[in-house]
Amino acid sequence: MNTNVHNNIESLQDLIHRDKLTADQANVEMVRMLRVRIVKGRMPAQVRKALNEAVKRGYLAHMKKEGHKPECYYHPTFDYLARAARARCEEEVKHAIAKIAGFR
Repeated sequence: MNTNVHNNIESLQDLIHRDKLTADQANVEMVRMLRVRIVKGRMPAQVRKALNEAVKRGYLAHMKKEGHKPECYYHPTFDYLARAARARCEEEVKHAIAKIAGFR
């Protein structure tokens, strides 16, 4: 794990233990710190609910799953990073499909 990400997690955990943040707020802050969170597979309902509330308030932004591009939550000013991350995931999926089908 990246040292910076690890430090962010520890910082958020400390704020939770000192009752400065709730777990839901920490999840939202983590997405803002990471700038982009790609959703592959399932996400706990409580986390999804917190992120969707943040989207409604305009604190986060959201892109729905589209074809092979995954769903993602992201910091609103980093739209370009979210689009790039989704495109990268789509290429990985296409490459894996082509490999299985024997085209590569």
